[in-house]
Amino acid sequence: MGLPPRQQQILSQIEQVLQTADPRLKSMFAAFARMAPRDDKPATEVISSWTVWRKLVVGAIVVSMLGSLMFIIRSTKGDCPGLPSDQVVASASVRYAGCLKATAAWSKGGR
Repeated sequence: MGLPPRQQQILSQIEQVLQTADPRLKSMFAAFARMAPRDDKPATEVISSWTVWRKLVVGAIVVSMLGSLMFIIRSTKGDCPGLPSDQVVASASVRYAGCLKATAAWSKGGR
């Protein structure tokens, strides 16, 4: 496969700079190429089934946690949020009366 002319020119310039900087570089590379085996390719990585099993377990845990969260949100949907944050500190009976919309506790001052 050939390179486009511009890329080939850049590579040639790099080669010339390297040869000028270190004249023995070409002979050292040739010696390395003779010693390195050419036919051996790196082994293909094998993904074990344990990795797949681990992903399934983590996925099941995440799904169950999300399901639990959704159940908690739906079950507490009707709970009373209490008094607004700008209200003064009130007793528990006043807060509970606010949820029940009972005005008797409000008129008594929550005592």
